[in-house]
Amino acid sequence: MALRRTRFARGVVFSLCLGLWSPAGALAQSPEHVAAAKATLEKSPVRGNCAPAQEDFLGWPASLVQRCEYQHEAMPGLAYVLDIKPETLARWVEAGCSALMVGAGHCFDRTLKCALDSTGASFVIGGNLIAARSGVKQNRFYRNGVAIVAPKSGMPGAVPIQEQEQIAHIPEKDVSAMLDRGGVALWNTMPYQFAVKALEIAVPAEMNTPDRREKWLEIVRVEMLKALESPENRLLSGWMSAHPITLRAGECPDSRDP
Repeated sequence: MALRRTRFARGVVFSLCLGLWSPAGALAQSPEHVAAAKATLEKSPVRGNCAPAQEDFLGWPASLVQRCEYQHEAMPGLAYVLDIKPETLARWVEAGCSALMVGAGHCFDRTLKCALDSTGASFVIGGNLIAARSGVKQNRFYRNGVAIVAPKSGMPGAVPIQEQEQIAHIPEKDVSAMLDRGGVALWNTMPYQFAVKALEIAVPAEMNTPDRREKWLEIVRVEMLKALESPENRLLSGWMSAHPITLRAGECPDSRDP
């Protein structure tokens, strides 16, 4: 395979591969970045007692799903999480920073921190991601990385694991409402932010009907499965594109920050 070295502004040098490439090798992997991604994933609050799923989980292959039970102080939690490898997370962030944040030296580390702050660096396919809101720890239930309305969601106190198991298995079509306007882990990407990067997809503008909610959850599932085999995660790219000023300032944005 032929290689050509091309010099761009600011003295940045890229190696452009002319020929075929594989997703895993599309971008040079920095060992330091992989180690940082691994450390971030290990800080996830749901990564307690985890085991591979025994069967496919609501459209997600069993080989990609971990069933995790954990304890958050006096509150037990159960979550089926997407098993994102450190190399994959590092690749996504490297691609986003290279494409959208050239010259922002803190981009990689800050993007990892934002994932940890936003969703505990966890993509919960189904189940409970216990989190503090206004200083109060709450049960927050998810489907395909999106916080949903469910029994006990947004409430403090212990929920029995058996009850959490039932909530975790709510099908996409039966999600009655979404929290946070349908924002998606790991960075709380809004649907309209993703839509800018996926013009070929009819992304619902609002999540106010069962059909629109089901469609959005299906889009997220398909997109995340594709991202696992791709050098880019368009959910991350959409989020980064929506917040260039805040990210270049070294801060983690909320959904309305520039």
